[in-house]
Amino acid sequence: MTNKDLKCFKERLDSLDWDSDFEKAEKENYEVLDSLCEFIESEFRENKSQEMISKALLLLAGNVGCAEDFERYEENFVSRLEKEGKLTKELAELFYNNTNRRQG
Repeated sequence: MTNKDLKCFKERLDSLDWDSDFEKAEKENYEVLDSLCEFIESEFRENKSQEMISKALLLLAGNVGCAEDFERYEENFVSRLEKEGKLTKELAELFYNNTNRRQG
């Protein structure tokens, strides 16, 4: 993963039109975030840069907010990586401290 890849993820997330068609935007949001999770896991498999993993986790955290998001990404993704020993305490804290917790 490169900074360019992360920029593409961010641009795709920023371009979602939540006001026009919420259901379509929600579907696209999940597609982008799921792809981002796949990239993060790929970085772990290939023992890539912790810096890129940190940046990707920050992007994920910044786009996780509602209860459904937390279940999908915090419980099913981040917690699993922690249990597998892939996610260091510092990386987990980076994610948890940067989530945008909101109701919805």
